[in-house]
Amino acid sequence: MSQCDKTAMNATSSRKQNRDPRLVEGVLANLPLMEGVGRNVIRQLSTQSALLDAKRGETVVRGGETVRGVYAIAHGSMKMRLRHREGDELVLALLGPGETFAEVPALLASPAKAEVVALTDSMLIVISAGCIGAQALSEPRLARNVTNILARRMQALLGEFERGMLPSLQRLAAYLDSIAEPEAPGRWIARLPVSKTLVAARLGVKKETLSRLLRELAERGLISVVQREVKILDRNALAAVTR
Repeated sequence: MSQCDKTAMNATSSRKQNRDPRLVEGVLANLPLMEGVGRNVIRQLSTQSALLDAKRGETVVRGGETVRGVYAIAHGSMKMRLRHREGDELVLALLGPGETFAEVPALLASPAKAEVVALTDSMLIVISAGCIGAQALSEPRLARNVTNILARRMQALLGEFERGMLPSLQRLAAYLDSIAEPEAPGRWIARLPVSKTLVAARLGVKKETLSRLLRELAERGLISVVQREVKILDRNALAAVTR
């Protein structure tokens, strides 16, 4: 038995999982992780991967524990978090379809540093760490994709640390500016991807503080808020708040 096969067995032995290589192959082929990767490599990885259903609220990766492999989200959403002993959490990232996580602990065979929890009922693919590591040695495009994903994630994390040093109002303004999308010529809207409670945790503030900060920006005439939709009335002025 190859090291690739052994790793796949270990990844699936601790939990009952259904595996359909054809379905897995189709999902893998559309991942940014697999962009430009040969179909034969994707097919090989699909045979050594497993489907995993995660219920809302389920912890998929636990801090301090060994992971089963590299996880890819087929559908659903997840949050990556650090938990304080007092019970508070710091949300490091919100993840959706096509995104992957747990690459570092999987490839280094080291315990995970952060938890990953399902925000909705989700379907994941667990890619054998041994297989993806072995394929990366012979498939330069896969190796480059892994490197690029980790580099972008590191850059984003540094950006989060930088924003975390800002006062809370500036932090919120920077977040809204970063997720703003054009609604019409000269008009922008920021749609909160999750509840205000989770957005608050993402920004490292309490929900009550987030509500107060939103009201403050609205009173300045910079935004208007209707549930999860934040219309940006003056984007230049909002961007100025971040400086």
